[in-house]
Amino acid sequence: MNALLTAAVSAAMTTVALAQPTTLSLDAGSSISVTGTLHTPIGSQTDSDSSPISGTITIELDSYGTPTAITLHDFNMLVVQSIDLNYDWGFLGSVDITVGNASASYGGTTPAGPVAVNPDSTFYFPSILTNINGSGSATGSIFLFGDINETVNLADFNPFATDFAGSVGVNGDTVTLAGTIDFAGSGEVVTGITMDLSGTLTLAASGPAPQPCVPDWNADGALDFFDVLGFLSAFTSNEPAADLNNDGILDFFDVLDFLSLFAAGCP
Repeated sequence: MNALLTAAVSAAMTTVALAQPTTLSLDAGSSISVTGTLHTPIGSQTDSDSSPISGTITIELDSYGTPTAITLHDFNMLVVQSIDLNYDWGFLGSVDITVGNASASYGGTTPAGPVAVNPDSTFYFPSILTNINGSGSATGSIFLFGDINETVNLADFNPFATDFAGSVGVNGDTVTLAGTIDFAGSGEVVTGITMDLSGTLTLAASGPAPQPCVPDWNADGALDFFDVLGFLSAFTSNEPAADLNNDGILDFFDVLDFLSLFAAGCP
């Protein structure tokens, strides 16, 4: 038995960080608000619209007990309704812009973060790249400019540099997240007419916490010496949690099981 305990301590000299991302689904109440300022030869006007959104966001917490850091892996969101922006200069003309099948997705090639999760559960990601996609039409007529009948592609405005602020928490086996992603960009609707586009993605999401990693005994998100110490302490104190094979006996088979789990790591 002493040899097994020595082996356990030796195995723990290397720290292994655990990556446990989880994918959350957007709940009802998640939405996008869009504001577009159209710049034309006869002046500028601003209009806004909003829509519910659906989709997912994938994050990773350093601990699914009391998290202190969060990493953003991905998000994909579908705008449920069309976005309609209407501009009217009276007898001088008007322009209507309608975009359907719009979506928002993470524009980074690698995960963002980690950033701190504060004691009040809040976090902040600066400069997250966000792609806003979707196509539609711009139609109308402007005095001394002529008729407008153009296809609008939101991809021409990408990528948007965005701020992502929110809060995250874990209750039992459920992860919840709330936050806002602000975006802003500019593009050309037609030669001589441009639009500044900005808005906010308002997120409310929830999903399952990853299954607990048994050898991460202290649940700090890393396999290291302290997990072995924690297991050995539980084992020598005859704590039921150390009976890993659930046979009602604390013996060398439980230590073997712990060593095997520790060596295999966690997904």
